[in-house]
Amino acid sequence: MTKHKSTKISEKLLTQRVNNIVVHSLFRDGTLTLADFEDEEKFNKKLLSINEKADYIIIIDHSGSLISTAREFNKTGKIENAKLFYATYFEHELNGIINELCQKKSIDKKTINDIIKSVNLIGKLTWLPLVLGIPQVTTAHKNTILKLADDRNAYIHYKHNPLPDESDTIEEQKEREEIKKIEKTITYFKKYVSRILYNKQKTHLDKKLKRRRKYEENKNDK
Repeated sequence: MTKHKSTKISEKLLTQRVNNIVVHSLFRDGTLTLADFEDEEKFNKKLLSINEKADYIIIIDHSGSLISTAREFNKTGKIENAKLFYATYFEHELNGIINELCQKKSIDKKTINDIIKSVNLIGKLTWLPLVLGIPQVTTAHKNTILKLADDRNAYIHYKHNPLPDESDTIEEQKEREEIKKIEKTITYFKKYVSRILYNKQKTHLDKKLKRRRKYEENKNDK
């Protein structure tokens, strides 16, 4: 009995997650707007209409888990492992932006993959945004991301050599300052992604989805 109950709960959570992924995607490409949430009946009819015509490809967003894993490593003092996941987060988000914007330009999937693979990190932070018609990442945050990528690559390829003349205390202080910079860049980057893909409306969208979920739960309880 307990097993059956937990299965139902997990299915419900999975359904909610898939619904949120689909709505976020439709909002980013302009199919849905915040105004669509004002009338529940019309909103549901619009979703059903879209569903009848569309083919969905679900892409899982790993950004949250990458940040969580990085922070866990940081808590336990495994700074280099933390940097590995922090660096992967930024590249994951940049590739997501490129993918979304190229799809809007009706660029085929193979070409999108070629762009993502062939343009290096500095290109994605400098000239590619100009080609895609989006703002560049500010210089300070761009430098933080590039420095982080260099540290990650040095660690992966066994080229990381802490300076021997520095005490552990000085080294730890430097690491703490670097993590602070990285966390500030994460805050900036979340706003950057929202500005580009959600027209600065992601927070409003999430609130609408939360309100809609509560409405559905209350309706089912009656």
